[in-house]
Amino acid sequence: MADNIAAPFIPAQYTGEATTTSEVKTLVHEAAARDFFKTAVARLLDVNNWATLSGSMSSGFQLTDLAGKPAAGDAETGMYIRIDIPGPGTNAGKGFDWVKIEQKEHVVLNEHQEVFFIRARPSEHPIQKSAGIAHFLRKEASSSFVLVRNNAEITATVYGRNEVPNTQTNDLGDRIRNAVVGATGAVGISKLQWKALVNGLLA
Repeated sequence: MADNIAAPFIPAQYTGEATTTSEVKTLVHEAAARDFFKTAVARLLDVNNWATLSGSMSSGFQLTDLAGKPAAGDAETGMYIRIDIPGPGTNAGKGFDWVKIEQKEHVVLNEHQEVFFIRARPSEHPIQKSAGIAHFLRKEASSSFVLVRNNAEITATVYGRNEVPNTQTNDLGDRIRNAVVGATGAVGISKLQWKALVNGLLA
């Protein structure tokens, strides 16, 4: 049911890999679910705390402003997330992978159903854009972090869509690195990371 409710907010799948990673929590009654939904939304918006929620195997996540400087507070459309994944980083991203938050929405469908989501895409380094996409996946890829409340049930899901390794970059080192990380990351590393995160959101 949660996938059906979230479907209108997820980009269409047309190339590469698609991954869906979910966790479900059922509350004792709908009033409790409404309250917990707010808690889960607050956790999702607190990008700088994602690694703590995800546990010791997590990548590092840092919310940044439009100039790539570390930012505190809630995630907002247009901001960046700097990702420190295990292993070597990108030259294009000055040692990190980068995504840009392209949409943040809270949609109340009716009294019993609501959706909150953040969608991000691979991006250039905020102040080194000429170096190209600074991420192991191409810019067509997206990650949608979605919370759905359906009556007393809350589902947290990360939808990865159109995940293709970013091997078109001009930097040879980045091409090799992205081919290796992308081939395993889209269905392996990322899947484990997002499973830990959705568990943490609903803990």
